[in-house]
Amino acid sequence: MNKKEIIEKIKYALSLASELPDLEFKTATNHIPNDIWRSISAFANRRGGGLIVFGIYSNNKDVVGCSQVENMQHKLGEIFNDKMSFVLRPNYHLINWENSKTLLVLEIPECPKDYMPCYFKSVGLPNGAYIRDGNSSRRITDNEFRTYIASSKEFQFDLSEAINTKLRDLSKNKITFLLEKREELVKRGAASELNNELLKNLGIIAQFDKEYLPTVGGYLIFSKINPQNKFPFERYTVRCVRYSGNDVSSEIIDKNDIGGTLDEQIDDVYKFILKNIKKTALIVGTKRIEKYEYPEEAIRELIANAVIHRDYKIIETFTQITIFEDRITITNPGCLPPGVTIDNIRDAQFSRNSIIAGRLKDLDYLEEFGRGIDLVIRKMEEWELSPPLFRNLVNSFQVMLLGPKYKNLNERQLKIINILLIVGKLTIKDCVKKILRGTPRATINKDLKDLRDFNVIKSHGASVNTFYTLGF
Repeated sequence: MNKKEIIEKIKYALSLASELPDLEFKTATNHIPNDIWRSISAFANRRGGGLIVFGIYSNNKDVVGCSQVENMQHKLGEIFNDKMSFVLRPNYHLINWENSKTLLVLEIPECPKDYMPCYFKSVGLPNGAYIRDGNSSRRITDNEFRTYIASSKEFQFDLSEAINTKLRDLSKNKITFLLEKREELVKRGAASELNNELLKNLGIIAQFDKEYLPTVGGYLIFSKINPQNKFPFERYTVRCVRYSGNDVSSEIIDKNDIGGTLDEQIDDVYKFILKNIKKTALIVGTKRIEKYEYPEEAIRELIANAVIHRDYKIIETFTQITIFEDRITITNPGCLPPGVTIDNIRDAQFSRNSIIAGRLKDLDYLEEFGRGIDLVIRKMEEWELSPPLFRNLVNSFQVMLLGPKYKNLNERQLKIINILLIVGKLTIKDCVKKILRGTPRATINKDLKDLRDFNVIKSHGASVNTFYTLGF
């Protein structure tokens, strides 16, 4: 916009004594508000962007002007260059208002669709993303958030180019098998003929610089050879370790770095875990039935989830399966996908790898989107075991299955464990005043003692300075 158009828009808004869908007033005259990122995010996520006018009171629309324009522009430059998820290039306009006051007008461009939503990095997603709603800004809802990222390149890494690969690296037999299964599902009869357009629609290949090449998701599932034989896929493996005791200082009695295509990884990791957990024999009627100490369906579902939902942009580490005498932990590169939290994990249905999820579902490695965690919880309950524990870390996500040793933990103790997974440490005062409010102190003391005896928690300090951390 030119200055004349901007002035006319400001006059129009002042005549209405109201802000506009594409214009917002800021009272700031010599500094930038700490929450200016909300307005920047909102206009960046709006079609056509918008204007922020500094030097006009937002409550009564009085024009007061700006006195520290240079410092304000410098501060804004830091926000745009370093603190937003996408580096926007705004235009700055200095408006001489009625020959007496200077207004600083920030013209914010629309963020490219592939990189929406634009958000404040230190707050993260979804809380750091805002949109315009009429003439005001608000945080995006979960549904709006998922709509944005459905087409965002940042969250479609499995659709990006599989570097250092060609179409000849894909297995035609395996792709044909997939097509035959899909045809069987939709009951069309014969499998569709292999062609680039069909494979593109399935996300197995895509066009990069006018050449059809495998996508990351397509190559990791349909490669002729182990994908790990090519750079940069060497660490797309699952590291499995079985310890003799209950911590990593105990002896390693089995280990394996499992590679192969993603479906092969799921199968082989599943076999490794079953080989390394206990199995007991039960007599039911006249039959002898063998039963593992953990439900097989829950184990397989968690393996599939780990392989499907790991962050494949992270190539410095592995998915890790650790089997202890009393528990199993599955640690995956990448925290929970945006919009998914530990609180809503049972209901959330978003995957950062939609192509991998879709094709593995076609190959019967995923029964139904969004029901995996629900199935795990239900199976653990049927086995009379404690529900799975979840830990969302800065750059990884961990699921823990507690073995039969912990089957008698009560709801209060499980709540303490879950809080410790989030905050790291707590005191008796935290339990009494916040976590288990209304529970007698003697009951809390016994719960903590039992958890210590089980080595689930450790105590530190003494007397009033005592605090607790997780033992694993």
